[in-house]
Amino acid sequence: MKINNKQELEARIIEFEKKKVIQESLLVSQFHTTKESLRPKNLIKKAFSNLGTPGTVAHTVLKAAGGLGMGLLTKQVLGKSNSLTGKLLNTAVELTAGTGMYKNTDKLKAYGIAIYHNLFKIKNIFLILKPDYSSKIKRLIT
Repeated sequence: MKINNKQELEARIIEFEKKKVIQESLLVSQFHTTKESLRPKNLIKKAFSNLGTPGTVAHTVLKAAGGLGMGLLTKQVLGKSNSLTGKLLNTAVELTAGTGMYKNTDKLKAYGIAIYHNLFKIKNIFLILKPDYSSKIKRLIT
């Protein structure tokens, strides 16, 4: 588009200034959104919310790691046995604990989510316990 006179030039300048203001406000808005999403609290929330989604590789790995961890934990708790029956009993307990962990991952995940939510709802607990310090606590936490 060719500009032929001063009025057209002024109109185009005003048009570009409006466009600049709109782009700046969009950029600032996107910056604040990105800044909020990169806070450690939000990163942890996102990581935990995506980790146990059924049907994903992470869910299967989580289940397998939980079963393996439970088996190793029971092995450490039970210790070593020299007799054949003791070894068989220890192995049976390890396998039972591991498969129990693997099969009940969804229940354990629900418990973990409940604990997680309780940990991140600590702000509300402070406000209930000490209402007179609520403004100071809000400033310290955020």
